[in-house]
Amino acid sequence: MDLMGARTRIEEIDMKIIDLISERSDLASVVAEAKRREGGAVRDDEQREKVIARAVDRAKESGLDPEPVKEIFELLILMNEYRQWKITEGD
Repeated sequence: MDLMGARTRIEEIDMKIIDLISERSDLASVVAEAKRREGGAVRDDEQREKVIARAVDRAKESGLDPEPVKEIFELLILMNEYRQWKITEGD
């Protein structure tokens, strides 16, 4: 694969990542609705730790540096918590 081919493939992967983030965010809305019905808090530290641990483990299995992966998932969680907050408590 040449440079342009690699860049094109990276762009395709980037678009898939964005689509997956969007899908994850949509599911956060479903979670928010369930939490609102059940009276649950937006922030769930136990679930947060499970998600991060799972991501770090997968990063290690994949030969990736787990620290940046952890940071990415912390950001994804913050994005989803904000979305959940807007649904459950925001305007």
